[in-house]
Amino acid sequence: MRPRMTVLAAAVVTALASSVTACGQQPTTQPGAQFGATTAGPGMSEEEIRRQDATTSWADGYCRAVSELVVSLSTMPDIDPSSPQRASRTSSELLGVMVGGLDRTIEGLDRLEPAPSRSAEQVKANAVANYKGIRTSALKAKRALDAARDAEASRAAIGSVKGPLERIGRVNLLEGFAGVPELSQAIARAPACRQLTDKGPAPKFDNGAR
Repeated sequence: MRPRMTVLAAAVVTALASSVTACGQQPTTQPGAQFGATTAGPGMSEEEIRRQDATTSWADGYCRAVSELVVSLSTMPDIDPSSPQRASRTSSELLGVMVGGLDRTIEGLDRLEPAPSRSAEQVKANAVANYKGIRTSALKAKRALDAARDAEASRAAIGSVKGPLERIGRVNLLEGFAGVPELSQAIARAPACRQLTDKGPAPKFDNGAR
């Protein structure tokens, strides 16, 4: 068992723990219902107001979807390095939690209404592709761990855990938003996005995991 993996897993959990409660809360009203009273700017037409509200609602749904991953990863178990078999078992459990969180985030993004622009749709498509890639890597590593039947096989399989952990640690939950003006502006209006960005404009799980 490489010590770096244990440290990295702990760092991811620690980074998430402070924000999991806020990020996991779901609004009790429909997303669009909470924006109408606050989004109308001076000189805006009704069509502009409707478009802005729709963009804010979409961004809020996007942020709620990626918050599912934050909530899931906050429950990742520590890797137990006391023996190869225990390290293998706990690594598999950790990856199982990661895969579950990725599944819920991907499903949430897929359920979003049509994006307010082609650029916004591309942001979502890029995110889904990235999350699916991480999921594939994590699932492959988990299967290798589950198939290990002795200490030697467990040691060999444990090395595959590092890749998915480092990839998830590099994720910027709002990747691409800054390059799309309507999404960048919507971050400040959408409650779920504000929860993700309260510590910075580029929310990540573990900025040190590079």
